[in-house]
Amino acid sequence: MAINYTGELIHERRIRRSMTFGDLARACGAGTHKQTSRISQRLVLFEREGVRDRRLLEKVIAALDLDMRIVNELLNRQRDEELRAWHAWVSEPAPMELHVRPFSGFWFKKLLPDDIACDELRAIEHARAMTSSHEDMRVVLKVSRRVAYTFSRGQLIDRREAVAPHHSLTPFVTVGGRGIQFKTSE
Repeated sequence: MAINYTGELIHERRIRRSMTFGDLARACGAGTHKQTSRISQRLVLFEREGVRDRRLLEKVIAALDLDMRIVNELLNRQRDEELRAWHAWVSEPAPMELHVRPFSGFWFKKLLPDDIACDELRAIEHARAMTSSHEDMRVVLKVSRRVAYTFSRGQLIDRREAVAPHHSLTPFVTVGGRGIQFKTSE
């Protein structure tokens, strides 16, 4: 996991100035208790996980009198490290995965038969054949962490490649704003 350089800088400067998260939230424009609480929670995430909100970051930079050039250098350094780590991870060998949508709005993960689980060509043919006699069925075969194929009506209809972190090739169902994936056991 990459180091959160910007979060460390914000933490160090906030502590040096003897500021609580609430103090910093108010310095960033929070006027009510509810706003202070909400912004404080986001500031905790800044320090722990990294910056996700550029507008709030600009307010933090002003409130803590940080050098924008240094902050940008730290953000770029962190992004580069995260990208290098992701490229290493996505390039590691991983088992193939088969994801099935028997009807619209429902995906589940199904185990590949043992005899084809390590044979990409046979797994592709298996995925294609699964959809050939089913009108609404779709199948996604993730052959690696980087590449996935989608089949429908016995045809390859899409080839996707993960090109950046947080770009998942795994299909999922969204329930209550969260991605849910079902798995079968055989």
